[in-house]
Amino acid sequence: MNRFSATASFIRIPRLVAGCVRSLRAKRPAAIQKGTRKRRVLLVDDESALTMICKLMLEQTDSFVVQVENLGERALSTAQSFRPDVIFLDIHLPDKGGHAIAGDLKADLQLRDVPIVFWSGSVQRKTDVVANSHGCWPALPKPFSSAELTELATNPSYQ
Repeated sequence: MNRFSATASFIRIPRLVAGCVRSLRAKRPAAIQKGTRKRRVLLVDDESALTMICKLMLEQTDSFVVQVENLGERALSTAQSFRPDVIFLDIHLPDKGGHAIAGDLKADLQLRDVPIVFWSGSVQRKTDVVANSHGCWPALPKPFSSAELTELATNPSYQ
């Protein structure tokens, strides 16, 4: 008899998404009413577990259409083809930094007005703002709740 059971051999989700899993509940944001156009959200992060959980959280509200990109090098081309209403962008990607991607997005005529929300484990509080030579954006610290993610996807502002 094998010593390991099926429940003991599952892949553990990284700690930074544990808060997302706990708050995975179907909620409709107050700002989005039934019958309106679904907001298009692009999630860019190298951690596929995080992006898939966030995609499920947002799509469960039936208010968002979500596209996921796990490679920084493809973020610009994915954004150009998907045409998002808001982009969640990791600051620390292994192949291309979030600040460089933000610069590419702001240089594109079709994407320059799309709000960017930086998310990172290095951000301490939700009120923090990420600023560089390309602009100033709200930041979402990891881990975060489903309500925080939905709120920023609905209204990507600084407060």
